Amino acid sequence: MNASDQVSVEAGTVLDGASFFGLPALVLLCTAVVMILDGFDIQVIGFAAPALAADFGVERSALAPALAASLIGMAAGSFSLGPWGDRHGRRPAMLISTVLFGLATLATAGASNLTALTVLRFVTGVGLGGALPNATALMAEFAPPKVRGQAIAAAIVGVPVGGILGAAIAAEVIPVFGWQAIFVVGGALPLAAALIIYFVLPESPRYLAAHPGREAELAKILNRILKENRFVGNERFRLAAPAAASVEAQSDVGVFSAGLRRDTFALWALFVTNLFAVYCFYNWAPSVLTSLGIELATAVRGSLVFNTTGLIGSLLISWIIARTGSRWPQALLGVIAALAMLYIAQLVNDAESSGQLSTVAIMIGFAVGGFGILSLQVTAYAVGSHVYPTICRSAGIGWAAGMGRLGGVLSAFAGAMIMDRTGASGFFIAIACILVITVASVLLLRRHIPSVKATHASADTTVGLSSEKIV
Repeated sequence: MNASDQVSVEAGTVLDGASFFGLPALVLLCTAVVMILDGFDIQVIGFAAPALAADFGVERSALAPALAASLIGMAAGSFSLGPWGDRHGRRPAMLISTVLFGLATLATAGASNLTALTVLRFVTGVGLGGALPNATALMAEFAPPKVRGQAIAAAIVGVPVGGILGAAIAAEVIPVFGWQAIFVVGGALPLAAALIIYFVLPESPRYLAAHPGREAELAKILNRILKENRFVGNERFRLAAPAAASVEAQSDVGVFSAGLRRDTFALWALFVTNLFAVYCFYNWAPSVLTSLGIELATAVRGSLVFNTTGLIGSLLISWIIARTGSRWPQALLGVIAALAMLYIAQLVNDAESSGQLSTVAIMIGFAVGGFGILSLQVTAYAVGSHVYPTICRSAGIGWAAGMGRLGGVLSAFAGAMIMDRTGASGFFIAIACILVITVASVLLLRRHIPSVKATHASADTTVGLSSEKIV
């Protein structure tokens, strides 16, 4: 068949009109599993930190390089494997990332000194950082517009679910079997998941449509989604996009294009400050609580509370955002989170004066903080997937997540320094101040997810490119 005789098919229109049930739901399950395990392994060092410090005979602040190494690795993984997924496919990038962080976490169980621990946490971080942007892009490109935000949120909330799972397991196994056991569990599960996902997870159809030569593969995937044999593989598939996108929005280049530059930098600021708050909790909250006289098992359960309310909040706020848009719900989340930090700081001050600390009151503060901080983080990925088009979506999310890890790296060192110089109350006040910047970043972002009334027919366009409306 001549090229001129080929049937032209706009793949985005086909996908946007398809049902979510079936193959897209299977993709959601696969990406959610990877995110759960990603969240487990992100936080595992925080769960093990008190026991690690005791076993290695060091102060808890000596673990800061190992905590930072995983975050630096996550930045490296986001910067490298995010764009790599745009060029070579979301599926292989996500599988490589999952195997990498699984192997490195498993190997960490054998670490005998801080140097080995630090190196292995860096390698773990590379895999963790690569999994998230590619999983987000994959889910965004399978889900139809009416459920895209909720589908992304359902996948990304796997991160706090992993924290919940990890906290529950750590509280039981570390006191009995030692810190090594939690790393064995955290390494074996991703490897098992990667093996299963290899056989069931397809490539993103939007990625295939943007990369000619894979029409037969794309036709099979579209037929699976539609549950009918509509395509045979000799069609000419394409994606509708503004003309400028085909020239300007090429992976890394598109992220910094004139139409996207402001939102890129605003998104970076959102991720940096929000992830500073997230990782202050993940890495230091158990240590802060034990320094106040709370038992280790109870302190670890504080992380469980933080993650549980973050999970609930993420799903609730994603539902609200789909109806009202993302700007004001996200800003409100940041305000709620900052107020929760000030509340916890006041509780700590009162405890230092009276010598009594209410565990219930602290857990309430953790619950509200988790609701605001983690809900804001999860919805930031949905906003990021809305900002960038298919051709640079993994790169855009990867850059934002990578820059955000720098906030996490800063938290690894700043958390210890703040606790040493200002005490536990100063630790939470500092987080509140950082969250004020998060709120400002949300308000500076031009392109937010629109309300259901303002939803565009095509969700694969980009801000600043001629046909897109800023909301």
